[in-house]
Amino acid sequence: MIGGIVTETVVLRDRVWVNCTEEHSSSSTCAIYVENTPKARCVSPGDKLWWQGSRAMWTPSFYQQGTGKQGHQWDIVLKRIGYSGVKRPEKASDQ
Repeated sequence: MIGGIVTETVVLRDRVWVNCTEEHSSSSTCAIYVENTPKARCVSPGDKLWWQGSRAMWTPSFYQQGTGKQGHQWDIVLKRIGYSGVKRPEKASDQ
């Protein structure tokens, strides 16, 4: 399992690039691609994301702040594409 706090996203035609930094170490970052879906396009800086296998689990920051329903599981499943550690796409239109 790997992940952390989302620092940046880039929406491409068929996927969304998501970059994260470890929660307790701002110098360690890692990025993945997830399938481009309406949910994936909502991932924003400050949200949490972790992944294992072919799934990524996204927790929007407003759920982390206690504004969601009590006792509800807020990890939203996103389909991960490929491997961890992918570089930032230069131009969204090129993908």
